[in-house]
Amino acid sequence: MRPSRAPDWRNLGVVLRSVLLVNALAALALLARNRSWDALLLDAMEMAARVEPALLMSLLLLYLAAPLFARLPVRAGWALVALCALVCTLLAEAMTGWAIEDMKAWPVREALWALLASAAAMVYFTVQERALGPAIAQARLMALSARIRPHFLFNSLNAVLGIMREDPRRAERALEELSDLFRVLMRENRELVTLGEELALCHQYMALEKLRLGDRLGVLWQTDGCPPDARVPPLMLQPLLENAVYHGV
Repeated sequence: MRPSRAPDWRNLGVVLRSVLLVNALAALALLARNRSWDALLLDAMEMAARVEPALLMSLLLLYLAAPLFARLPVRAGWALVALCALVCTLLAEAMTGWAIEDMKAWPVREALWALLASAAAMVYFTVQERALGPAIAQARLMALSARIRPHFLFNSLNAVLGIMREDPRRAERALEELSDLFRVLMRENRELVTLGEELALCHQYMALEKLRLGDRLGVLWQTDGCPPDARVPPLMLQPLLENAVYHGV
């Protein structure tokens, strides 16, 4: 199966699913090797002592390296996940007294376990994304429709067509503003943005509405007391402006 994009290792859901997946694999391996119910509890404690430190260190390292995954190819990102798991497993074994110089005592089984867990995570997140991808895309389109009225796009394009011959530079700038607006609307918008960025988006939106409505729309901006570096939820102001224009004009 061709690996999909690497998951966001700073997402709490991804971390929790990774913990559950690795522990589920460890539980299956424990049940497969266990031959006595009396020793099951002791074997489980031994397994947890070997698995959990390596798992927690791997997740911490992946959390720190999360920005690298956006710049790496997909397969390179998954290779980095396997490398992190392998390194953290060897470090966890070294903490229990294993000497790196002792070549005969290298934890080959634990290293193979780390690579197997990485491959299982890759397959799991790939299957999950392929299964949920269409539903997520549909949800984003529905969210886009809820954020902005469909007539705005058609009206803006008609306004651009109306001035294309008279003022081609303004028409080109309007298309760039429309592209920037829809780029913001289509992204995931999970992180906070600055108030300055939000106001810049609102200025672009009102410029498009001004192009369409002309003198019917008058806007007075009073933002001198607004801190531009304040962090706010994305698209917090644009729906308010859209409703004001829709109901006011």
